[in-house]
Amino acid sequence: CGRAYTGAVIRARAVSREENDIHDGEAAATFVPGTHALSDVASTTLAAVLDVHTLGRVTLTGAAKDAEYRRVEFRAVTIRGATALQRTRYDARQAFTSNHAYDGGSSGANANDGKDMKLSSTSSAREAIEEALGSGYKHWRVERASGAWSVTVNVKKQRATVSRDKTMRLIDGEAKTSVVIGPQSHDREKARLLDGSDPFLKHVGVAAADGSIKTSKRDKYKQVEEFLKILDHAYDDATGAGHMVRGSTARPLRMVDLGCGNAYLTFGAYTLLANKRDVPTHVIGVDIKRQAREHNTAVAVELGWDDCMCFMEGSIAKADVKFVKGNDDAAADIVLALHACDTATDEAIVRTVRWSSPLALIAPCCHHDLQVRLKNASIIAFPPITRHGILSERFGDVLTDSFRAHILRLLGYRVEVMEFVGGEHTPRNTLIRAIRTGSPASKSVWEEYDAMRETWGVTPWLADALADELNEARAGVFPNSDV
Repeated sequence: CGRAYTGAVIRARAVSREENDIHDGEAAATFVPGTHALSDVASTTLAAVLDVHTLGRVTLTGAAKDAEYRRVEFRAVTIRGATALQRTRYDARQAFTSNHAYDGGSSGANANDGKDMKLSSTSSAREAIEEALGSGYKHWRVERASGAWSVTVNVKKQRATVSRDKTMRLIDGEAKTSVVIGPQSHDREKARLLDGSDPFLKHVGVAAADGSIKTSKRDKYKQVEEFLKILDHAYDDATGAGHMVRGSTARPLRMVDLGCGNAYLTFGAYTLLANKRDVPTHVIGVDIKRQAREHNTAVAVELGWDDCMCFMEGSIAKADVKFVKGNDDAAADIVLALHACDTATDEAIVRTVRWSSPLALIAPCCHHDLQVRLKNASIIAFPPITRHGILSERFGDVLTDSFRAHILRLLGYRVEVMEFVGGEHTPRNTLIRAIRTGSPASKSVWEEYDAMRETWGVTPWLADALADELNEARAGVFPNSDV
């Protein structure tokens, strides 16, 4: 009911601005800090989107539980000389992009009959943004020439709180950012978060002296690039919803890479956050090999980043990770783990949970431990699955990551499992993205977990390691049960 009401008010208020004044600049779309009627804030946001010459990007997150898309983005694009609003909607697995024609003349955009470029035949730009704003998203971020604004929506009360994002990097087209102002050419070279000119790529041997990516390192480069795209979105999601600090000079963002190896990802993540997004960030890389610590430390010194990056020799489970000396509570905000073998991935999850880290991005590697447990289980639920070695192995991988994702949900995380890079670059291309909300799991989620354990007759290594945390969480949902 609330969503339909919002959409109706947006359309009603938009009528008075139609044709003449929305394209006239900032005055038609002026955000005022404070709490206002949702309809007023939605109208201002609509005007901002239709003012293509000052628009950077609009992002909507915090979808309702029954929403088909978890995230929606809008930006203006130019295709074959005509301007359109590009909408990208993300579900749990992929992105869906469509282009929508601006109303003739109302946005200052070129009129287009749809013949010169591929346009949605179902909705105009105005209708596309109206639909999204009325769909119950709780967090809006509007990036414009004048700066960025965050909107927190209370759909039930039909109110919205507006605040300026003071930490936002400039988006004037000259600053180091992926967000630019005004219509962007749809046929431009594909935007990348990393390119061969980034200095660390040369130091770690991914890029040649001329800035080209080495042929032998293209798969590794692609893995890191795609991983960072997910980190970029996850940072916005976690900070936009208030689950994680944005990072400041007084209190830098804290990130740890567990099992960092040669630190391709570690340096890439620091480059993205600290250099490209201007987020003060401190990074610790952990690896069991002394050679990795020495090499990565030397690279950090050569790059002049050693005041914000340090590398430790130790295991994922036992490394003494401290961002502030003498303060054990100064835990990591972001935990990264790329291809830590077998239960080392579980150890990274254990540390994530015990630090109460707001964001974790974990790409598992091999899955041996549960394979052994399945073979030794007294129950063989579906013999055709486990009879053949290749099927048993692949099923073990799926079941292991299903347990991992579900246990994180039980312990207060919102979890997505996705493919982060094509299988041609690495067969280990599954990524677990977890944002800590602190919300307790429902009884049905616990029942799903119990059914999975009972069906296959196994308890995963991660559940054993987090037994105390799981028992405490279960007791909060089933206070009278024996745990």
